[in-house]
Amino acid sequence: MPSRQRGHVFRVSGLPASRSDDELVISLKAAIDDNLEDEERPKIESRVAIVPCCYDDDERMALVELHGGVPTFLAELTANPLGDWQVEMGDDDISFDKHFFGFTQLYTPDPESSVTAE
Repeated sequence: MPSRQRGHVFRVSGLPASRSDDELVISLKAAIDDNLEDEERPKIESRVAIVPCCYDDDERMALVELHGGVPTFLAELTANPLGDWQVEMGDDDISFDKHFFGFTQLYTPDPESSVTAE
Protein backbone atom coordinates (compact mmCIF):
# COMPACT_ATOMS: atom_id res chain seq x y z
CA MET A 1 0.00 0.00 0.00
CA PRO A 2 1.48 3.41 -0.93
CA SER A 3 2.27 5.76 1.92
CA ARG A 4 0.24 8.92 2.29
CA GLN A 5 1.98 12.00 0.97
CA ARG A 6 3.05 14.53 3.53
CA GLY A 7 1.05 17.67 3.79
CA HIS A 8 2.10 21.18 4.71
CA VAL A 9 2.77 21.46 8.45
CA PHE A 10 2.14 24.61 10.47
CA ARG A 11 2.67 25.29 14.15
CA VAL A 12 -0.08 27.04 16.09
CA SER A 13 0.71 28.81 19.36
CA GLY A 14 -1.47 30.61 21.88
CA LEU A 15 -3.86 27.77 22.67
CA PRO A 16 -5.11 27.82 26.28
CA ALA A 17 -4.04 24.85 28.41
CA SER A 18 -7.27 25.20 30.42
CA ARG A 19 -9.24 23.58 27.56
CA SER A 20 -9.19 19.88 26.76
CA ASP A 21 -7.35 18.53 23.72
CA ASP A 22 -10.65 17.57 22.11
CA GLU A 23 -12.07 21.09 22.59
CA LEU A 24 -8.91 22.64 21.15
CA VAL A 25 -8.96 20.36 18.09
CA ILE A 26 -12.62 21.20 17.40
CA SER A 27 -12.06 24.95 17.87
CA LEU A 28 -8.88 24.99 15.79
CA LYS A 29 -10.48 23.05 12.92
CA ALA A 30 -13.43 25.48 13.03
CA ALA A 31 -11.05 28.46 12.91
CA ILE A 32 -9.28 26.95 9.91
CA ASP A 33 -12.58 26.20 8.18
CA ASP A 34 -13.85 29.74 8.85
CA ASN A 35 -10.85 31.16 7.00
CA LEU A 36 -10.95 28.85 3.97
CA GLU A 37 -12.23 30.14 0.66
CA ASP A 38 -15.45 28.43 -0.49
CA GLU A 39 -13.65 26.50 -3.23
CA GLU A 40 -10.96 25.31 -0.76
CA ARG A 41 -13.36 23.67 1.74
CA PRO A 42 -13.94 20.41 -0.18
CA LYS A 43 -10.23 20.10 -1.11
CA ILE A 44 -8.31 20.81 2.09
CA GLU A 45 -8.22 18.32 4.94
CA SER A 46 -6.57 19.11 8.27
CA ARG A 47 -5.00 16.87 10.88
CA VAL A 48 -4.36 18.46 14.28
CA ALA A 49 -2.11 17.27 17.11
CA ILE A 50 -2.19 19.21 20.39
CA VAL A 51 1.14 19.26 22.23
CA PRO A 52 2.46 20.90 25.41
CA CYS A 53 4.16 24.27 25.17
CA CYS A 54 7.84 24.18 26.13
CA TYR A 55 7.74 27.72 27.55
CA ASP A 56 4.45 28.26 29.34
CA ASP A 57 2.34 25.77 31.34
CA ASP A 58 -0.78 27.89 30.70
CA GLU A 59 -0.43 27.51 26.94
CA ARG A 60 -0.60 24.63 24.48
CA MET A 61 0.56 24.36 20.90
CA ALA A 62 -0.68 22.44 17.89
CA LEU A 63 0.86 20.90 14.84
CA VAL A 64 -1.52 21.22 11.89
CA GLU A 65 -0.93 19.13 8.78
CA LEU A 66 -2.92 20.25 5.75
CA HIS A 67 -3.55 17.97 2.78
CA GLY A 68 -4.91 19.18 -0.54
CA GLY A 69 -2.86 22.38 -0.72
CA VAL A 70 -2.04 25.47 1.28
CA PRO A 71 -5.11 27.61 1.95
CA THR A 72 -5.09 31.18 0.70
CA PHE A 73 -5.00 32.60 4.23
CA LEU A 74 -1.73 30.74 4.97
CA ALA A 75 -0.10 31.11 1.53
CA GLU A 76 1.97 34.08 2.71
CA LEU A 77 3.72 31.80 5.22
CA THR A 78 4.94 29.59 2.39
CA ALA A 79 6.25 32.64 0.51
CA ASN A 80 7.63 34.21 3.72
CA PRO A 81 8.53 31.33 6.06
CA LEU A 82 9.73 33.73 8.78
CA GLY A 83 6.30 35.33 9.13
CA ASP A 84 3.26 34.38 11.14
CA TRP A 85 -0.50 34.74 10.74
CA GLN A 86 -2.70 35.63 13.71
CA VAL A 87 -6.41 35.07 14.15
CA GLU A 88 -8.94 35.06 16.95
CA MET A 89 -10.26 31.70 18.05
CA GLY A 90 -13.11 32.57 20.37
CA ASP A 91 -11.58 34.69 23.15
CA ASP A 92 -8.03 33.61 22.32
CA ASP A 93 -5.50 35.03 19.87
CA ILE A 94 -3.64 32.23 18.12
CA SER A 95 -0.73 32.39 15.73
CA PHE A 96 0.20 30.12 12.80
CA ASP A 97 3.82 29.86 11.69
CA LYS A 98 6.01 27.61 9.60
CA HIS A 99 9.44 28.54 10.95
CA PHE A 100 9.33 26.54 14.22
CA PHE A 101 11.93 28.77 15.91
CA GLY A 102 12.56 27.72 19.49
CA PHE A 103 11.47 24.44 21.00
CA THR A 104 8.42 22.61 19.73
CA GLN A 105 7.39 19.40 21.43
CA LEU A 106 6.23 16.89 18.83
CA TYR A 107 4.05 14.68 21.01
CA THR A 108 2.46 14.49 24.45
CA PRO A 109 4.21 11.95 26.70
CA ASP A 110 2.17 9.27 28.45
CA PRO A 111 1.49 10.58 31.98
CA GLU A 112 1.75 7.02 33.35
CA SER A 113 5.30 6.57 32.05
CA SER A 114 8.41 7.88 33.75
CA VAL A 115 10.73 10.15 31.81
CA THR A 116 14.41 9.27 31.96
CA ALA A 117 17.50 10.57 30.24
CA GLU A 118 20.49 8.37 29.65
